[in-house]
Amino acid sequence: MTQGATKRTPTSRLPDGFGVRIDPRVRAFSAGRVLIGGSPTRMLKLAPAAAAMLDDGYLRVVDSRTAVVARRLLDSGVGNPRPTALPSTSDVTVVVPAKDNPAGLRRLLQALESVRVIVVDDGSETPFVAPEAGRVTVLRHETSRGPAAARNTGMRAATTPFVAFLDSDVVPRIGWLEAILGHFTDPAVALVAPRIVALDPDSAPLARYEHARSSLDLGRREAAVVAGSPVAYVPSAAMVVRRDVLDELGGFDETMHVAEDVDLCWRLQQSGWRLRYEPVARVAHDHRIGFRKWFTRKAFYGTGAAPLAA
Repeated sequence: MTQGATKRTPTSRLPDGFGVRIDPRVRAFSAGRVLIGGSPTRMLKLAPAAAAMLDDGYLRVVDSRTAVVARRLLDSGVGNPRPTALPSTSDVTVVVPAKDNPAGLRRLLQALESVRVIVVDDGSETPFVAPEAGRVTVLRHETSRGPAAARNTGMRAATTPFVAFLDSDVVPRIGWLEAILGHFTDPAVALVAPRIVALDPDSAPLARYEHARSSLDLGRREAAVVAGSPVAYVPSAAMVVRRDVLDELGGFDETMHVAEDVDLCWRLQQSGWRLRYEPVARVAHDHRIGFRKWFTRKAFYGTGAAPLAA
């Protein structure tokens, strides 16, 4: 953040044309004036004029009054966003923190042919060399500083409005970025994450287990990301953020080598920003690891709970 700059705060007004669809699990009573649903479950009472704005469970923002009702539906958790426009993918830079995974990096870069990419080599034993000049930029930490620092290095080198963070062991599916970008037409949304699925769910017993029970896969239901809810945070293995907001917040906490994604989500929420989980967008994760590495990783992840609980 530039010294002396004014810290940006969330803008709540939804743009005209933005849509909100009542979640199919929500129950309506009293001619649609009482809605019960969301997570955690709550009851939302609408004035008759507000209830009349809904057309078969859908509200389209056309003025300041409908914008207020739409925001209330979203923030209560009974409605889900239905953007009608989206930023261009040219407004996005993909940042990839990587260490000693050249094969995974090459596989990922092949799937990112149409966007600019910054690879941050976090002290790999053999320095990574970009396969093509121009579209892919490689920055290097001579000694490893951890994934949080690598992400911050890439974020601060980017100049686009949005930064997508992808780990080197993932492969995005077709259309993942477009499905995410629409959410940013809501000016109060700072971060959106896709669903993370298995790259090859049948490759090995541990991969099959991770396919069924992976903590990275948050399920099929779209949701607001809210502390204390079923989707309390989203993993940094794949997420898209507003670059200026992340920079003003100080980026990822570089003192944390695990759970820095949880910390970031909670800091954004505490600052008033909205976060979304979009399962239509999918990014595949390579679960193929041995038992020793898998067990060590799980134990390492568990150590992240202590500083966050403090």
